[in-house]
Amino acid sequence: MARSTSFVMLFIFASISLSGCLFSNDEDGNIDLIVNYDSDFETIVETYSEGEIVQTNPARFEFDFSKTTASKTIQSFGITSLDGQDSIEIDASNDSIIAIEFYDHGMYEINAYAIDVNGVKANQLIDLRVDLRIDWTQSDTNNPLALPFNPEPANQGQNAKMIEIISNVENPSLVNNIGDSGQSIQLTWQLVDELDDICQTRNGQINDGDTMMWQTLYFNTYMLHELRIVMDDGQDSINVNQSVSILYDN
Repeated sequence: MARSTSFVMLFIFASISLSGCLFSNDEDGNIDLIVNYDSDFETIVETYSEGEIVQTNPARFEFDFSKTTASKTIQSFGITSLDGQDSIEIDASNDSIIAIEFYDHGMYEINAYAIDVNGVKANQLIDLRVDLRIDWTQSDTNNPLALPFNPEPANQGQNAKMIEIISNVENPSLVNNIGDSGQSIQLTWQLVDELDDICQTRNGQINDGDTMMWQTLYFNTYMLHELRIVMDDGQDSINVNQSVSILYDN
């Protein structure tokens, strides 16, 4: 009889002990962090006219935290860039969207987070790609300016995959050039690095009223570079419309 009682008491004790392992303690709360965004890839666009910058459109990303749920009240949403930039934090009771902008090309890793009223924090790492396109125009010139660019990322991170160059040069017709078919022009495109080494080049002849394009890909994404257009002396003026894109790979 005593042996039977001991068995029953042991079984009850074991059942009580196990029951505590079947349910989670929610005093601290938990957060199901959901961050929605349209794209992890955007492009900075810098626009130059006659060698002067006239506009910069940064790469802009928006992050929507509205689908995030938690057992306790969410107090704030935030984003921290892991390259040392300042954090952005908003009051979750007022807003759920955070927009960030980048003015330097490169690959970035950010930390999106939510914090509840008890200080519990949930994090999500997100990789972002920021390319750069330089749009460059110059009109009525027989001495085109060099287009300088730096393919190295300012955040010291991953280097770009390649550089795409599209350069259009127009030899405009002379409206008042009566009785003359106009002149063709001779020019040379040059892609030059900071050591003044010519990395790529192309010669061209453009007849009066025509336009010629040079399009090329370049894979040395280190050191400062310039895109130059060299013309023979004494030639008519030209119009230049070109772009240089620094492209990453994610």
